[in-house]
Amino acid sequence: MSLRSKIILSFVLIIALSLSVLSLLMETKIKTLRMEELEHNTTQLINSKANEIGSWLNQRISEIRIIHENPSTKTMNFDEIKPYLSQLNEVLRGQYGNPNETFAIGGVDGQGWVNDQITIDVSTRDYFLEAMTTKNEYVISDPIVSKSDNMPIFILCYPIINEKNEKVGFINGSVNLENFSEIVDTIDLYESFTWIMNKNQDIYSIDAASLRENYISSEGLVSIIRSNKMHASGTVELTNMSDQDSVVFFSSIPHTEDWILCTMIENSMIYAQTDSIIRYILYIGILLFIVSIFLAVVVSNSIVKPIQSLKTNMIEVSHGNLQSYYDFQNTDEVSVLGQVFNQMLNEIENLINQVVHEQKQKRKAEFRALQSQINPHFLYNTLDTLQWKALEYDAFEVADLVNSLSRFFRISLSSGNEYISIAKETEHVQNYLDIQKVRYKDKVNYSITVDPAITQKMVPKLIIQPLVENAIYHGLKPRKENGHIEIIVSSDSDFLVIEVRDDGIGMNPEKLAQLQNNLANSVESDHYGLYNINERLKFAFGDDYQIRVASKPNKGTIVLLKIPIQSEELPCIEL
Repeated sequence: MSLRSKIILSFVLIIALSLSVLSLLMETKIKTLRMEELEHNTTQLINSKANEIGSWLNQRISEIRIIHENPSTKTMNFDEIKPYLSQLNEVLRGQYGNPNETFAIGGVDGQGWVNDQITIDVSTRDYFLEAMTTKNEYVISDPIVSKSDNMPIFILCYPIINEKNEKVGFINGSVNLENFSEIVDTIDLYESFTWIMNKNQDIYSIDAASLRENYISSEGLVSIIRSNKMHASGTVELTNMSDQDSVVFFSSIPHTEDWILCTMIENSMIYAQTDSIIRYILYIGILLFIVSIFLAVVVSNSIVKPIQSLKTNMIEVSHGNLQSYYDFQNTDEVSVLGQVFNQMLNEIENLINQVVHEQKQKRKAEFRALQSQINPHFLYNTLDTLQWKALEYDAFEVADLVNSLSRFFRISLSSGNEYISIAKETEHVQNYLDIQKVRYKDKVNYSITVDPAITQKMVPKLIIQPLVENAIYHGLKPRKENGHIEIIVSSDSDFLVIEVRDDGIGMNPEKLAQLQNNLANSVESDHYGLYNINERLKFAFGDDYQIRVASKPNKGTIVLLKIPIQSEELPCIEL
C-alpha cells in the first residue's frame, strides 16, 4: 500500500471511530456532565451576585459607619450634625435611590430628624426596638413603603454609641428597593426569574403577591428557606405556578441576617440547550466525516509530493550533480529536511573549495618561506652598507639613524619568534623612539624604566611599540610644545605590568568611554594599535590579562597592560 493510501485510510478510520465514540458518550456521559457543569456554573453565578448585593449593602453600611464616627454624632450635637447630614443626603442619595430622606438621625426615644421639613417617629418600629435592645451593629428592616414618595424601601438602622459605650441615638439609611431590582434584572439564565427574600418570606425585589401568583407558591418558598437553613447555597427542585418542573438556585447574601437570592429555571429550558448542543455536535460530526475524506486526499498529496521531489534531488546528487538543490517554499518538516539537504550540498562544495584553497595557500607559504630566508639578510646587509657609507662621509646622525633602523628590524623579525625577552622588547621601543626623535627634531622625549629582575622574562613581541606610536600620533603630535613619553615595566605577583604614559592632549570623557567600550567589545577604531594588542592578548591569554586606559584632556594618557609572566615562549600566535 502506498504512503498516500495509508494517509487517506487513516483519516477516514480516525474520524469514523471518533464519531462512534462521541455518539456513545453523548448518550451516556456528556448530558449528565453538562447538567452538572450547568448547575455548578449557575450556582457560582448566583453566589457571585449574592456577594455583589452583599458588597453593595456593605458599602452603604460603611457610609453609615462614617456618619457614626463623626464626633458631633456621638455627642448628638445637632447644630453640627444637621449641615453634615444635609450634605450627605445631597451627595449620596443617588446610591440609596431616595432623594427626599436618605439619612435620618435621632435619639433613643425614636424621634428622628431628616431635614428641617421632615421628622420621623420610629419608636414603635420593630427594627428600631431591635437595634436599641440587642448588641447587633445594625438592623435591616422588612420592606416598607416610604411615606414621602410611596416607594418600596427598607431601612438600615445603626445605633449611635458614645464614648462611654452607651446607646444615645440611631442613624437610619433609607434604601430604595429599585436598586436591588436593577441588580436582579442582570441575572439572565435560560429565561429564569430571580428575586430576593428573607426567611420570613418578605420579598425585596418584586411585589410579593405577584411572585406567589405567577411563579412560586408559599410552600415552595418555605422549602427554599428550609434548605437555606442547612446550606448557605444550593438548589431546590419544585413545580412552578405554571405546573412546570423547575429548579431554584439560592444563595445567602452577605452582611444581612437572613436574606436569600433565588433564581428559578424551568427544566425544559435547561435541557433544551443541552439537546440542541448534542444535535449540533452530531451534525458537525457528520460534516467532518465528509470533509475529512476530501482533506485526506489534499493533505496526503501535500505530504507525498515534497518527499518525491526531495527523493529526485537525492538521486541526482548520488550521480554527481552537486547543484541539485531542493526548492522549498514552506516551513514544515519536509522543508526543514530540504534545507538541511541544501546546507549539506553547500558544505560539500565549501569543503572542496577549502581543500583547493588550502593547497594554493600551502604553495604560497612555501614560496614565502624561501623568500624569508633571503630578504632579512639582504635588508640587514643593505642597512650595514648605508651605515658605513654614512660614516665614510662623516654623516654620524645618518649612521646612528640607520643603525637604529637596522636594530629595529632585527628585533621585529626575531627569526620568526613570537615571544622575545623584555630586554629585547624595550630595546626595540628605544630604537623606534630614537628614529622618531630624529624625525620630529627632538619634539619627542622619552624615558624607559625596567625592573632588572624581569628583563629576561618573555612577552609577545611588539606589544609596547604600538602603544608608543599611539601616544605620539594621538597625544604628542597634535600639541605644539615638546612632549614626553614614559615607559615603565614592573611586576605584580605573577603578572607583568607595562605602563606607557604621555603628557599629550589626552581625551575627553566621552571619547575615553567610547575607546574603552570598543576594547571591551573588540570593535576596531582609529586607535588601531590598541585594538591589535587587545586582540593578540585575548588570543594568547583568554581572560587572564588586563588592558586599561586613563586619560584627561590636556593632561595626557596612561595605558596599562597586565599579563601573566612567561619564563619561556608560548605556542606561536597566528595573526
